Amino acid sequence: MHYYQFNIADYQSHTKHLTPIEDICYRRLLDWQYMHEKPISIDINSVCRLLMLRECSTDVERMLNEFFILTDEGWVNSRAFEEIEQYRLMKKVNRRSTNVQQTFN
Repeated sequence: MHYYQFNIADYQSHTKHLTPIEDICYRRLLDWQYMHEKPISIDINSVCRLLMLRECSTDVERMLNEFFILTDEGWVNSRAFEEIEQYRLMKKVNRRSTNVQQTFN
């Protein structure tokens, strides 16, 4: 996904307790998950490298523990994955619709 809705008030109500660097870590983690549509690696050092946050591994790990769930595949933000699944479903429906339209043309 290269786009997702961002509710500013909802975000602020859940993150107002974060330090500025924690906020940056969380946003980059969310952006990465939406962009790649898959769980985040359990290897904190590689995650920090990918997010350009090498000096912030403690903050990244804290944000993963607070806002993500550790699964066998990696870290998942449940809300992000719900939206990713909705996006995938809509994409599949749109593809089918396009194929049907092409059949009639």
